[in-house]
Amino acid sequence: MSDVKCKICQNKVEKSSDKFCSNHKLAKTKLQNGYELWLKAYDTLSYDDFLQQLLGLGDLVGILIKDVAEFELYFQVSK
Repeated sequence: MSDVKCKICQNKVEKSSDKFCSNHKLAKTKLQNGYELWLKAYDTLSYDDFLQQLLGLGDLVGILIKDVAEFELYFQVSK
């Protein structure tokens, strides 16, 4: 196991090349999959707008998804 820590929660990551722990990594994957579905429905929805829409849903969105969405929005991570 690596000593590299998750950029969000500071838990250990599985591989030194990972930037997120296994939980946040899974949330990131689900977030990307969700964006692809929303993009089909809205056609021109930007990734940032998608993230803002999700964050606006409040408690309807899981905490891990919120963590990743906030991280990507506020730190402008490349998509």
